[in-house]
Amino acid sequence: MEELEDVKQFLPANADVEDIRFEASDIVIYTSSREFFLDNSDTVKQIVSELKKRVEVRPSSKLFKPAEKAEKKIEEIVNDEAGLDDLIFQPSLGKVIIRAEKPGSVIGNRGSGLDEIREKTLWSPQVERKPSINSKVVDRARELTVEDPEFRKDFLHDVGKKIRLEKSVGNEWIRLGGLGGCRQVGRSCFLLQTEESNILMDCGIDPSAESGSQDNYPYLNAPELNLQELDAVVLSHAHMDHAGMIPYLYKMGYDGPLYCTKPTRDIMIMQCLDYIGISHKENQKAPYDSSDIKKAVKRTITPDYGEVTDITPDMRLTLKNAGHVLGSSLVHIHVGEGLHNILYTGDYNYDQSEMLRPADTNFQRVETMITESTYGGKGDKQQPREKAQKQFLSKMKQTLNKGGKVLVPVFALGRSQEILGMLADELDRDYFDDYTVYMDGMINDVNALHTTYPEFLSEKVQDKIMKEDDSPFLKDNLKAIASHEERKEAIDGGPSVILTTSGMVTGGPVMEYLKYLAPNEKNSMIFVGYQADGTLGREIENGADRIEVNGEQVEVNLDTHSVKGFSAHSDRQQIINFCRNLRSSPNKVLTNHGETKKCFQLASTLHKSLHIDTSAPQNLEISRFN
Repeated sequence: MEELEDVKQFLPANADVEDIRFEASDIVIYTSSREFFLDNSDTVKQIVSELKKRVEVRPSSKLFKPAEKAEKKIEEIVNDEAGLDDLIFQPSLGKVIIRAEKPGSVIGNRGSGLDEIREKTLWSPQVERKPSINSKVVDRARELTVEDPEFRKDFLHDVGKKIRLEKSVGNEWIRLGGLGGCRQVGRSCFLLQTEESNILMDCGIDPSAESGSQDNYPYLNAPELNLQELDAVVLSHAHMDHAGMIPYLYKMGYDGPLYCTKPTRDIMIMQCLDYIGISHKENQKAPYDSSDIKKAVKRTITPDYGEVTDITPDMRLTLKNAGHVLGSSLVHIHVGEGLHNILYTGDYNYDQSEMLRPADTNFQRVETMITESTYGGKGDKQQPREKAQKQFLSKMKQTLNKGGKVLVPVFALGRSQEILGMLADELDRDYFDDYTVYMDGMINDVNALHTTYPEFLSEKVQDKIMKEDDSPFLKDNLKAIASHEERKEAIDGGPSVILTTSGMVTGGPVMEYLKYLAPNEKNSMIFVGYQADGTLGREIENGADRIEVNGEQVEVNLDTHSVKGFSAHSDRQQIINFCRNLRSSPNKVLTNHGETKKCFQLASTLHKSLHIDTSAPQNLEISRFN
């Protein structure tokens, strides 16, 4: 607690400080002084310079106006153009969350709007964007993020105290164990340990494994993992093969922090709730319930890209753009005082896509890198995106012209938005006047989140959403399926394009579409993503003429096509280029998240081309550094 005492020496006489607290890696000062709350920048700069910690000044309960009066004042200050949607007051934190259609109008030129709100209400404002698409799922997810601020204040303080525990003196060592995702695609999970700390990076399910079997989940019973001794969990992104078992950790007794970006947090909520629902529909029991998701959300800490965050006494975390899906992160862990630096890529894309910028390579130090190998095999090469788009559109138009339906299985997160981005220009053309693009599963809910966090998207899409009012998610001929009746309408209706989950055809609404559309040779099915071994998608992709759908035998007469080039994963050459272009070249690379052959092939190629130590560890294998 010495740091908190050190803060006091920098405070002016009129600061009237009521409390100084840790909130995770930050220091928060609660003041009853109007003058100090409104004018503290010089003091904060001095504290940050001396202590090298982020510092925030907030009003105490003695200072801010009653919520009812503050609400009226904010409504007077914020102009109609902002589209004010909701005000959420959190007295224990001295904060008011302002949700609006146009946050920039609330913030004002150089923050002038926020300054006026502070001055006239004496609350600390935080602005969030209202989705452009109505979604009950998104609304529920966002409700969870602001529940129980009193608990959160105490929780963050406890996290901060643990981070600042004195380090013990002993031999410095680092151990990394793969609990899932090694030599396979699915159930990604790594345990990183030092003498001081234990953290998990990702904790997913295997979508290709039989539901409920041990192969479906990471090795959370490994002897080296003790959930009561776990200090932190870091989530790279919200696909279920990385995030699907996060709530289970909280069910089994973990009660520490979860670190990820804001979009990843929100999408994780949606995906895990959907997983519970699908399990129930398929007469399976999910390994957790909604209360465990709520536990995780209440303990989630959301650093911005590039923000260095202490997460244990000897580990600092930095998240950077991975270019894979909305909010996806490359996870950089700095261990000790310059002892070792680890870069865990999760899934990443080192290419400019429709929705996202390429993965970031600006890391000052990387000694060990853990890279995905999904497309790391010798023959894995993505065709240029422009060629993929032409191929997709050609197959789509052929099917529509002969009166058929185009069935496109996609993940709700990632590939569906890429396809919509590509179709956006087509949907504006006269050609599409007679056709509809249906979206089933959680696609429209995830679209809503893309409109909530445009700052995470490519500049092109940002401009469309924020400046040109030409959002690819709001075209007139897009229709979200919200009921069984609407699904039947899409099946029985005329020629159309149907984007539906799941992306590997392992469950969800795609199964019902297959049952009715697969026998008709007028229809087509276009695969735009990876189909893992053991999935129905891989079976169809390999040419099966008969499949089992929900216990029934179905003939496959529709035309099937696989279009490569929309991937949110780096291909073999892009992975090599990413390693070469890292600001700091790694000394060692571990390959994971790929079929066994691809993990070994990529490891061999990186060793030969970059002259570095590489390996393709298996699950439960331990790697030691230093």
